[in-house]
Amino acid sequence: MAYSSYCAPRFYVLFIAGLVFFYVSTFKFQDNRLQSSIGLTRTRILTKGSHGIHTKFSLRKINRMGNSLRNGISLRAAKEGTGNAKAPEKVFVAGATGKLGSRIVAELVKQGVEVYAASRNPSRIQETVQELVRDGWFDSKLAGNIKAVAVDVEMDSPGQIASKLSGCTAFVQAIGASEANFFDTTGPARVDGDGAIKLVEAAKQAKVNHYVMISSLGTGSKMFTWPAGILNLFWGVLFQKAKAEKALKSSGIPYTILRPGGMERPKDDFKYTHNLECYTADSLSGGVVSRRQVAELAAAAVMNPDVGKDSTFEVIAQTPEFAPNRTMTDAMDAVITEAGLAG
Repeated sequence: MAYSSYCAPRFYVLFIAGLVFFYVSTFKFQDNRLQSSIGLTRTRILTKGSHGIHTKFSLRKINRMGNSLRNGISLRAAKEGTGNAKAPEKVFVAGATGKLGSRIVAELVKQGVEVYAASRNPSRIQETVQELVRDGWFDSKLAGNIKAVAVDVEMDSPGQIASKLSGCTAFVQAIGASEANFFDTTGPARVDGDGAIKLVEAAKQAKVNHYVMISSLGTGSKMFTWPAGILNLFWGVLFQKAKAEKALKSSGIPYTILRPGGMERPKDDFKYTHNLECYTADSLSGGVVSRRQVAELAAAAVMNPDVGKDSTFEVIAQTPEFAPNRTMTDAMDAVITEAGLAG
């Protein structure tokens, strides 16, 4: 009896670990050729653009190339915005020191806006800014436009967080429980669920004009499909993200929700060989995209609030034969409305 009671939890841990390994080797590391089997009904005019293939470049060189060659993903006109909504001058970014959040900060500060970079560890924000400058994301002269803000989504109340928005009219949420802490069984509930909902409430109290939420592919009706649904092995993280999405949609704040595919494998130069595509909600079950591409899309959504207003986009990147080259705002305008497996 003692032996059985000891082995049962041990077997369970090994079983879960095996499933996690399987998930990493399939969903997050899947080759984007998976998407070549998708039959698409495209209901838009394809925009022109040049495609550059650049591999084996250093990160600094890639970033220096960014202003002259952005693979059709240009935000040069974004400051003017589109439609009636005005582009913000101050933007609050929650999760600013994360791998995705830091890239969003970089893309926004290049647009000339003041960025309030929030993290539970403010000293880490300064380190992140120094790393971004060192790697060529933006000139050191722009570093002064990034303000460090201490926010702990687990400990702070919505009111405390709202008091730190300092007149920001746009909000970007890029938080998420760390998968490195897999055995923290309540992490997704505390961060992706309750923490994200706190941020929504804080933004509402602060009367934010536009909220951009980074969610995940598989949140919604595709939650139990393959391979996206396997993300729920991380203690139901998709359920928690779905709760946060629901809270945002019911908050009354104009919103844009981005659901990117797997971001672990693609590096920052992925954008030079793969073009970003936006799909309507609940269209996809798999696909990959780089963090840099998602950051550029998030910045475009912030700077052009009317383009993706009250919309949910599922985001992947594909090779040029399956995805045309276009600006990020065009990608949102040209959202693919139907997708199904060919054959």
